[in-house]
Amino acid sequence: MKLLSIFLMSFLLLGCETIAEIQANAAAPSTPIETTLMPKQMQQENDLSDDDADGVIAYREQCLNSVLGSQVNNSGCGGDTVNKVRQELKVNFSNNSAVISPRYFADIKALSNFMQHYSDLDVVIEGHSSRQGSAALNMDLSQRRAQAVMDLLINKFGISTSRVSALGFGFERLLDEGNNSAAHQRNRRIVAELSGDNLVKDMKWTIYSVD
Repeated sequence: MKLLSIFLMSFLLLGCETIAEIQANAAAPSTPIETTLMPKQMQQENDLSDDDADGVIAYREQCLNSVLGSQVNNSGCGGDTVNKVRQELKVNFSNNSAVISPRYFADIKALSNFMQHYSDLDVVIEGHSSRQGSAALNMDLSQRRAQAVMDLLINKFGISTSRVSALGFGFERLLDEGNNSAAHQRNRRIVAELSGDNLVKDMKWTIYSVD
């Protein structure tokens, strides 16, 4: 009986100490848990677009609407010259013909006057056809039509042969992939591509872009 009393007393004392320890731990200030903050994702603040396609992003752009092909500085400014300009000539041909009607001479003469005023310019006359008939036929026809315009520039309007060349593309460079009369008419065209060192923004021929 005496041993039982001692055992019960020991158990009660142990239980009290455990409860006391728990209460002491609960009352003690908690140790702060270290929190690691994740870095915020970087957001792009600068506009990296290039609306006028001059190679200068909008963030650095100081001169909007540069002429396509002009030489610009790091701010998108200073380009008063362009390397090439392209102009469609108002010249129509009869079916399967490369003969130029006199009623279309005016546009070709305007080109010759322009080249005489700017004597350092050269021109490539391009012939383009619609996708009607075989590729070989259209390649030959477009070349003959371009050659006809070139011959007129040289023989009638006095442009030096060294400044003019002709190149037929057939239907390799269609502007309209449609298979209707409107598409065929748009694709049948003569284009003059001028090149030189003194092509400037305010030249008459720089205000058009045909493709």
